[in-house]
Amino acid sequence: MDRRNFIALSLSMLGACGRASGTGIEEGIPPEEAIDSIVANGIAPAAGLVVRKGGKTVFAYGAGIANGRHPFRSDTKMRVASVSKLAVALTAHRLAERGEIDLDAPLSDWFGDAMRHPGFPDVEIPLRHLMSHTSGLQDPEVYWYTETGRIEDLFTPDIWLPGPPGGYFTYCNFGWSILATVLEREVGERFDLLADRITLGPLGITAGFNWSGVPEEERRAGATLSRKIDDKWTVQTDGPDMLNGMGPAVTMPQGLVLEDYEVGTNGTLFSPQGGLRASLEELCPLVRTIAVDEVATRPAWVFDPAVQNGDTDDGYFTVYGEGPQIHPASDSPVPGVKLIGHHGEAYGLYSGAWHAPELDAEIAYAITGMPAPEDTEVPISSIHRTINAWDAPAVKAAGDLLRR
Repeated sequence: MDRRNFIALSLSMLGACGRASGTGIEEGIPPEEAIDSIVANGIAPAAGLVVRKGGKTVFAYGAGIANGRHPFRSDTKMRVASVSKLAVALTAHRLAERGEIDLDAPLSDWFGDAMRHPGFPDVEIPLRHLMSHTSGLQDPEVYWYTETGRIEDLFTPDIWLPGPPGGYFTYCNFGWSILATVLEREVGERFDLLADRITLGPLGITAGFNWSGVPEEERRAGATLSRKIDDKWTVQTDGPDMLNGMGPAVTMPQGLVLEDYEVGTNGTLFSPQGGLRASLEELCPLVRTIAVDEVATRPAWVFDPAVQNGDTDDGYFTVYGEGPQIHPASDSPVPGVKLIGHHGEAYGLYSGAWHAPELDAEIAYAITGMPAPEDTEVPISSIHRTINAWDAPAVKAAGDLLRR
């Protein structure tokens, strides 16, 4: 989970940020030019930003090429990485509101002893702890299947943290596949279809997990994600074959089709941890909807430095809800402004979607590639520890534009 993104740019556009001193940003650059410069300087193949206030869009802009044939726009769909978790969490909370699932039920109800910590077998793990990353689980080296199989086959000893479940925070992608499996078993519906019926469809958006249900025309115009390797942009996911494909992008064993999948066996199939394909414009209503859910956004974990009750990723994680990450006003990329949402980083993409309750505003941002291999250190700007030097040139320009 990379921490360097468009947060400062976005909120400065809302007038929430002061001068970005020490960044070397030239005065008076319009935000469109600032975003254009990200592409022109070779930082990413494409970049975009959407800002809404009071439910109305005040800025929407995209620059660069989505996939070699189509321009990148604010309505271009892409794999939004961990922002996807907001849609999964919202689906779970909506089902709980309907009485179709009990988020306090222990995982052992569905998986028996396989979901009991071997060192603490008497400690039950409520389903909701998967969404706050306090389940005692950690990501194994491989936490997905590329074909059908039972998720229980991935339950190995290395998925457990040393301490007891329930209080320690460790960001865990695998927990979201376990959650998706439970949702399938409880409701009896394939996860991609369930998420669309409960969450995406009611929001009026055509997003979908692993391109499931996305209209063909929008898929063809979707964004390819890349990394620059040997000075060339190299496709990491959603290349031409996938964008030109039909139906959900899942891998099945030879001779089988998706219709052969047994619901409730493999929640990794649709990549619930990061596989949502959505546009920046679609992420705004998604983050707004879950950010006003009092259950989803109540602090489920708060870092306590006295007991070191979590892996904070160098101070980035300090408060977490049941799905959304929370930046309290006292420790926010924008001083005094609380943020609720999620960031994402995968396959060269940086993305994020945030709701600022005090400003009645949403932001969604993305760049579709990174200018160096994944293991290259990303330069941090002087603005905030969550902002990198690649993003910083847009910050002051955006703030100037909204203050005119």
